[in-house]
Amino acid sequence: MLRFKRLASHYNQARLLRKYPVGGTFHGYEVQRVLPVPEMKFIAVDLKHLQTGSQHLHIDRDDRNNVFSIAFKTNPPDATGVPHILEHTTLCGSHKYPVRDPFFKMLNRSLANFMNAMTGHDYTFYPFATANKADFSNLRDVYLDATFRPLLNHQDFLQEGWRLEQSNLEDPKSEIIFKGVVYNEMKGQVSSSNYQFWTKFQERIYPSLNNSGGDPQKITDLQYSDLVDFHSKNYHPSNAKTFTYGNFPLEDTLNRLNEEFKLHGKRKTSAGVRKPLDFDSDVRIVEKGQIDTMLPMDKQLKTSMTWLCGDPSDVYNTFVLRILGNLLMDGHSSPFYQQLIETGIGYEFSVNSGVDSTTAANFLSVGVQGCGDVKRFEQTVRSIFKDVLEKPFESDKVEAIIQQLELSKKNQRADFGLQLLYSLVPGWTNKTDPFDTLVFDDILSQFRYDWAEKGNELFRELIRQYVLDKPCFHFSMEADQDFSQAAELEEAERLRAKLSQLDDTDKKTILNRGLQLQEKQNEIEDVSCLPSLKIDDIPRAGEMYDVISKAHVSHRLTDTNGITYLRGKRSLNNAIPKHLYPYLSLFADCLTSLGTTDETYSQIEDTMKLHTGGISTNVSVHTNPANAEPELQFSFEGFALNQKTEYVLDIWRKVLVETDITKNSEKLKVLIRSLASSNTATVAESGHSFARNYAGSHLTTARAINETLGGVEQLQLITRLASILDDPVLFQSEVVDKLNELKTHVISKEGMAFFITCDTDKQVSRVESQIHQFVQSLPEKIAANSFAARDYDLIPQNGKYKLIEFPFQVHYAAQSSLGASYSHPDGASLQVLANMLTFKHLHREVREKGGAYGGGAVYSALEGLMSFYSYRDPHPINSIEIFANSGEYVLEKADWGAADLDQAKLTIFQQVDAPISPSSEGTVHFTYGITNALRQKRREQLLDVTLSDVRDVAERYLVGKNSVSAVVGPRITEMSNEQWEIKQLQ
Repeated sequence: MLRFKRLASHYNQARLLRKYPVGGTFHGYEVQRVLPVPEMKFIAVDLKHLQTGSQHLHIDRDDRNNVFSIAFKTNPPDATGVPHILEHTTLCGSHKYPVRDPFFKMLNRSLANFMNAMTGHDYTFYPFATANKADFSNLRDVYLDATFRPLLNHQDFLQEGWRLEQSNLEDPKSEIIFKGVVYNEMKGQVSSSNYQFWTKFQERIYPSLNNSGGDPQKITDLQYSDLVDFHSKNYHPSNAKTFTYGNFPLEDTLNRLNEEFKLHGKRKTSAGVRKPLDFDSDVRIVEKGQIDTMLPMDKQLKTSMTWLCGDPSDVYNTFVLRILGNLLMDGHSSPFYQQLIETGIGYEFSVNSGVDSTTAANFLSVGVQGCGDVKRFEQTVRSIFKDVLEKPFESDKVEAIIQQLELSKKNQRADFGLQLLYSLVPGWTNKTDPFDTLVFDDILSQFRYDWAEKGNELFRELIRQYVLDKPCFHFSMEADQDFSQAAELEEAERLRAKLSQLDDTDKKTILNRGLQLQEKQNEIEDVSCLPSLKIDDIPRAGEMYDVISKAHVSHRLTDTNGITYLRGKRSLNNAIPKHLYPYLSLFADCLTSLGTTDETYSQIEDTMKLHTGGISTNVSVHTNPANAEPELQFSFEGFALNQKTEYVLDIWRKVLVETDITKNSEKLKVLIRSLASSNTATVAESGHSFARNYAGSHLTTARAINETLGGVEQLQLITRLASILDDPVLFQSEVVDKLNELKTHVISKEGMAFFITCDTDKQVSRVESQIHQFVQSLPEKIAANSFAARDYDLIPQNGKYKLIEFPFQVHYAAQSSLGASYSHPDGASLQVLANMLTFKHLHREVREKGGAYGGGAVYSALEGLMSFYSYRDPHPINSIEIFANSGEYVLEKADWGAADLDQAKLTIFQQVDAPISPSSEGTVHFTYGITNALRQKRREQLLDVTLSDVRDVAERYLVGKNSVSAVVGPRITEMSNEQWEIKQLQ
């Protein structure tokens, strides 16, 4: 392992050594090492708990968004998902907090802007982030008690893991089925062909690491005793790594950790580092997988080639490997993109493509989805690696990567602490020294030196060492039209086998157990043991971000660390003919994909990477807070170091004015194929969002337009366009001509507005001059149009439920109804109502009882739309009924008090007052038209909502009012044609 020699640094060295003296002890911890990292403005402190050997890493940084995490090494012993189910059940009550699901209940007793628990390949960790010191202490206490002293009740195992239970507990004779939150979650994961490809690839190349999330076919083998044993074995301080970040005093956390850890002795950890498959010749694996109904049958194959490339603990070698992967696969000018994707060998890279170092081995994978010829794919991959040995990478491309890394250090993010944690945990739990990863400048300096000395030989050495003439792991997944049916049959047979072992007494026991669980889920708990912030902890006056506006350019001065952020927009409310609306999203993608008459997009992108932090273009729609009408707008963004902003404006000019759609029509085909290849996987991951948007598109114009821009209607369009790419006449008339026509309506100097975020008045003046020159390059005139966005048609209502049919194993349900405008007082009450319904009703009914992975209500303040949703839901029709009766529940059954109301407000203000990056300050006004005054008014309305207000809006907006319901997923027998409208996407 390379050990870096620290360059001389005087970053407050004397003060730091006094604060964190090496060898000093604090509450049972000894300071092992201190690492100043001045380039990132932090100090890393490595500590060891003397009694248990537990490691603690503290990042001392002047950042109010503090982070805590505790992580455990949790090698999965099998594919039953025991690490994942344990992650869920530890959060279902502990000895100090013996209430059902204290983790979820803390969500509305806190101002944390992030709370979660996550299961990785071979580790489990529990992070949170908050800017409130009392909140930090409260959550730290809950997390420690949950992980070290969970109740692990058998009922919680049944609820969160899996169980046999009558489908209808009110009918003892109803069929017995599998239930369980994690069980349904993982059935939903398997519904994604991308996830399935990834997890099967991991299982095959890393057989020593079982599926930590759980294979639905194996989850039902897990026994309760296995869960308890796994916790006892792995959740011990000696196997724990704790982490803190921010400006709160370290000693407070060390004191609390020591209180917990001193109750334990030191244990030799048995969770060793697992290694991948050891193979000395090529390995070929072919698996069957889910079909993608939105792709042609001859383009269903996913395939990849993978090489083992050393150990992630060799941090520098891994860094160079990542740069090689970037050069080979990232961007339009990369050789693999040009020769695999642009040639049509594949539609898009497979999900495992690139360099992966999240386990105890580095993998370099090259793969594609939408492949029609595996032999050609493999020959091309090997040919490219050989070419790299002969043809050197351009020095500018390497320099561009270095510049991007340098710029990322200066680009201040509100979630920096969390992102740092995510980057460290996988390696840290596999014995990679986190200090080796944190010395960013030393790694970069070493690379600059080696690049100057060796040039391309630096990368050739890696290719010779790991790739050429070395064993390769070939993994492919073929789509099986019968896959979903086979999964259903397998589940039915697995269920039959279990039921065959039951007698009448067993079945009665199952019924009684289900009723007892339901009784527990229904009971009203005393949650006074849980710590909570108070409503007084929320300041009445919100943070204000002053913006200076003059003419069409606004700006905000703040500490941007030498970076300028640029945003531009143009209203399209009266600019676009109705028949071109479906093409707006594709048009925006074209601008950052195709190229101009004289310059390929590869060349433009190379300049972008060398001199800027990136450029983006987008078309979006929202509701105007002043008049409740839709605001359709074209927007474009970019950022760069202060001295390089002219590059942002020049690239804007090229992509907006000079993009040549006709000349680059072949690139356009590549773009459409790429978009089509990920349609179904996108829905599998976010089906609840698609269902909510589709339901809302029957009610508001903004949602109807958004459905066209990015909903299921957009997926249908892309699928249709992908099917006509080989017909030159249709492709020209249905795609190229329409996009060229759109350009004449979208790109114009008329109505342009800009927003600058930087750190000096001098820089503002400089950029304003550059913007003036840019505007002069835009067309004066635009094509005539008489259609207005406010006249866009809603999707007609017919009184039926809507099913958007996909071959998934679970469903996503949604229901939407109209609320009040942004400035109306009822809007704030409805937002509080949505939160109370989520935490006090829907979580219990949809998740705990119904078995869905998630469920709740959200209120879109701008659009005035109340929406209910469920996620990975085995019982969507039941969920829709619960949604429909929510108003009556509030009026007739909800026993809500002042504490419940305050908790709802705390949850809302978690996001309202969450720290934001300097680049985002003031952008709400520019993007959405929400002024500081409007924000403050809304804030006061939220704080002033009463219980009477909540009940009042429930009656006036939910009870007996028109709503639209939509479900994404497979058709089930209860969905009759009389009541359901079936939307098929093939």
